[in-house]
Amino acid sequence: MEKRKIIGKIAERTRPYASLLFLLLAALLFFSVLRASLFSEVEEDKRIWFEVSFLLFAAILAEFLVVYLKQPTVMTLLIVGILISPSAISLAYPLLAGGLNAVAGVAGFAAFPASVPHLVSSEGFVRVFAQIGAIILLFEIGLHSRVSQIFNLRNFIVGLLGVILPFVGGYYYAVASGHGFGYAMFLGAALTATSVGVTVAVLRELGVLEKEFAKIILGAAVIDDVLALLALSLVTNFPAELTAPALAPFAQVLAAAAVFLVGGVLLGKFIVTKYFDAALAGTPSRREYLAILAYVFAYAYVSEFIGLSAIVGAFIAGITLNYSKNSPKIVELFFPLGAFFTPIFFISLGMLVDLTALAANIVPILVITLIAVAAKVVGCGAGAAMMGVKLRESIAVGIGMVPRGEIALIIGLYGLTAVGPDGNSILGPNEYAVIASMAFLTTIIIPVLLKKIVETQEGNAQPAGQ
Repeated sequence: MEKRKIIGKIAERTRPYASLLFLLLAALLFFSVLRASLFSEVEEDKRIWFEVSFLLFAAILAEFLVVYLKQPTVMTLLIVGILISPSAISLAYPLLAGGLNAVAGVAGFAAFPASVPHLVSSEGFVRVFAQIGAIILLFEIGLHSRVSQIFNLRNFIVGLLGVILPFVGGYYYAVASGHGFGYAMFLGAALTATSVGVTVAVLRELGVLEKEFAKIILGAAVIDDVLALLALSLVTNFPAELTAPALAPFAQVLAAAAVFLVGGVLLGKFIVTKYFDAALAGTPSRREYLAILAYVFAYAYVSEFIGLSAIVGAFIAGITLNYSKNSPKIVELFFPLGAFFTPIFFISLGMLVDLTALAANIVPILVITLIAVAAKVVGCGAGAAMMGVKLRESIAVGIGMVPRGEIALIIGLYGLTAVGPDGNSILGPNEYAVIASMAFLTTIIIPVLLKKIVETQEGNAQPAGQ
């Protein structure tokens, strides 16, 4: 009996030390795994989980930065994306490691390897996750939109002018700066596209999605994307002569887009009112959730397959689900999915920036970015003003249409892989870097400008209501 008491007392006294020992061993284990993941090769099927964890921690960091920077979440996600991008790490780490190793050398050890750490790749599964994030984001926005708010004359005029002016501006700048016809066409096409994801995320965060100018931005951006992707089809299938056989590929894409936009809405309305409404009357089950998810991705796939963007299809799917009487339940169902994938989409946009290429081509990047901003603000703003929108709201429409984002990058990638008459790629690495940097800069400046103009509008409207 006495032995048991003695052993019990010893165990009780040593328990805190044993816990501390295991805590230190666990910390050492996690540190060694982190170090190995950063500085050595890890099998791809294992590294996926490191990158997912890292991206989610980066998204949490962005949420904390929102409080301190007092900027929209989208803006902070883009900034975090820049900070963890391969180009930023390759520039910053050698200086950081050198300084820390110099300090550590005084104590007789150097803890930081000379090789640059590998954080997260913008390719592979991250790219797929980012695309899913864009699809979910546009689907959620579509859920809050009605067909009559999207496809009307006002939005068509704004979207059309938002395509014509940037295309002409980009084309003539490329020609004037001594580039060939192929690059001029691709640059013009890259300037036409609008990345609606960033704008609508900022508008939603500012709580103004129901404002009239926000509805114009949303509707015109969808029309603008369709027109921009048709412009890409024209560029990639540009005929050597204006004959019927030569124009056939462009006409096919145009016809398929018209059938998809009109027929897709009608078909979706039938499916939603006939089947989804009854299924969502009670508490949605796993079957209903999977059915809606399959429905959204089917629309995204068909849109991508016919030459449009998958995000256009997801947006149309969201619009059709708005016909359901139970659409608020669908919004709640998809919140966790959006909370996981959407931050990865915005962080990945920041990771695409190449700081070295930006510094090497700073003049053309700034000029093209200026043309990109001015053409959208003037073109879309003038279109809105022509349709009777107030001047300040017309400017907000123009600013909201400025981001180029992922669609401009897609167009640039087409040019990077397309072969010209001389057998070489139409776009070289530097020319693609210019387009990619323009897409990033037009994306990152918009949250600040849009927030400022919205706050100004709210400030001017407040005294009238008092």
